Amino acid sequence: MNLFLLEQADEHVEWSREDPRTIHLKKVLKAKNGDRVDFGVVNGSRGKGSVGWMDSGAVHISLKWSTAHSSDLLPVSLLVGLSRPQTCRKIIEQAAALGVQELIFFHADKGESSYGESTLWQDEWYRLLKKGAEQAFSCHLPSCVKVDHLDLALASVQSNPAIRLALDIYEAPRSLSSVQLPKGQRVLLAIGPERGWSDKERKTLRGHGFDLCHLGKRILRVETAMVASVGYLSANSWSELGGCGA
Repeated sequence: MNLFLLEQADEHVEWSREDPRTIHLKKVLKAKNGDRVDFGVVNGSRGKGSVGWMDSGAVHISLKWSTAHSSDLLPVSLLVGLSRPQTCRKIIEQAAALGVQELIFFHADKGESSYGESTLWQDEWYRLLKKGAEQAFSCHLPSCVKVDHLDLALASVQSNPAIRLALDIYEAPRSLSSVQLPKGQRVLLAIGPERGWSDKERKTLRGHGFDLCHLGKRILRVETAMVASVGYLSANSWSELGGCGA
């Protein structure tokens, strides 16, 4: 991680010797007494923490905060068909690192109903969002929700004035790279589950204004397709997409 995210702007924190953050400080950052490390508040300020090691192996950190900084999230919302929990874990962490603004997972026709019952959807998903943001040296987390089916996912973004794209290798007439992105336009990107879209879902997406596009001839894992597509939007269209205000 490149900074430690806290839930609030505390003046001091103390972590036990068994805390993963303490272990990271000691073994990875090799922090010594008086060293300053980077901290952030979720959706808030960045700051610096001064490290003080205790005889017990615990660590005490004194914190100083700067003013809050503007959100660096991309104006990109993802609709993602529920896949295996290990796949969704990768998607959540990497999407947070890439800086998408919104993640909406839904039960897909070709997915397994048990995917939504994983412990991932209790509180682990939030820890993964933080982990991704910490890696990216950002304080800002995407919103993340899980809904029962595609229609509910689409209803939640019905008023979203965005370019609507859906990845599909089988019926897409053009590549993602051929899509023109007007300056400042938001992007709503739908990605199917591991077994792809059903015919019904393709019809529903088209009915809601989604254009099908592909990433090439190879069949990619869901998490790979997500990283490739959002990475393309970020690297090649940042000036057009711009950043979102705080």
